[in-house]
Amino acid sequence: MNFQKDQKSDFAVLTPYLIPPVQAGRRVNIGDGFILKAVERHLGRFDPGVIMTKRIAPRADQIDRMSRHRVAILAGANQLRDNFTPWPGMTSQQFEKLDFAFVPMGIGLDGNPKRNRGFTENTLAILEKIHERIEYSSWRCPRTVELLTNAMPHLADKFLMTGCPVIYDDPLLTGLEFSKGSRKVAVTVTERDDFFDRESKTLDAVSQNFPDVQKYLVLHQDFSDRGGKLGRAVRRINPLSIEHARLKLYAHARMLGFEIVRPQDAADVLAFYEDVDLHVGSRLHAHLTFISRNKWSFLTYVDDRCIGFSEFLDFPLIQPNDLTKHLDMDFEPIRQNAQAAFETMKKFVGSLDKIA
Repeated sequence: MNFQKDQKSDFAVLTPYLIPPVQAGRRVNIGDGFILKAVERHLGRFDPGVIMTKRIAPRADQIDRMSRHRVAILAGANQLRDNFTPWPGMTSQQFEKLDFAFVPMGIGLDGNPKRNRGFTENTLAILEKIHERIEYSSWRCPRTVELLTNAMPHLADKFLMTGCPVIYDDPLLTGLEFSKGSRKVAVTVTERDDFFDRESKTLDAVSQNFPDVQKYLVLHQDFSDRGGKLGRAVRRINPLSIEHARLKLYAHARMLGFEIVRPQDAADVLAFYEDVDLHVGSRLHAHLTFISRNKWSFLTYVDDRCIGFSEFLDFPLIQPNDLTKHLDMDFEPIRQNAQAAFETMKKFVGSLDKIA
């Protein structure tokens, strides 16, 4: 299958999964950890000393480490914005002074129209220079590749639509049919914008369709301890605050018989999901993880960030009220599309040998 799970990678990696101390107010996104784990599945395990955050500019010693490894993988998520750079504040002039290659792997467009209006001159220059040092780059959906190709048509042959590395694992690529158990069901939620109505309806739909099973609300971002005690107390009693909506959602889940799971890290929740049969919810990388494990999963629509995935793998973006009518859907087209796209992923991974 071209996996290197037990090998050690020769590369460095930049990931949004790591939150630097200066950004302690941010909350880890478990999905970013899923991507990092999947990249290691394809490229081998990274030395802990060269797993670095892409959220701030690296120190001089970290740049030296990347130089020694010659390649820094840019690990996934929806990072491709108009002002995209490998790390914040980088200029094309600074890029020129670096003596190693950056390799985008599984990166997608931001999806927010305000952030994908047209690349800045600095971003275009950096993308140009990135591709002078590598044979191919890896992008997570057709819409991302279209955005890049329209902006830089002369590099079209270098932009590979590989899909996200999370989707590719042995169970999906070699399994004979999807497992459709329902002994344990996990629901994920996205606590963004006006989320209570959308996410509570998902909880209701799962409870109605699976009333007598073990049900879990799994938090991919846990905001429960955000801010000081006084600030949290004020927000909790303010009916217009996001914190109040979160507490209301969690209370609704408990009323319906859900146990709330707050994972410590990506490895923690990946182990937990191994014993869960079905996922329903709005977290894209939970959905992709279940699909990769040959288990059925339904992704609820939040915004346009996941449309490209839906189009290329051919899965529906459902509304919670429509869950019942999707329960008998055929998942085999998803497998077939993933198997076809995996050939492109292997082509990309193979190209890294030429710069390693």
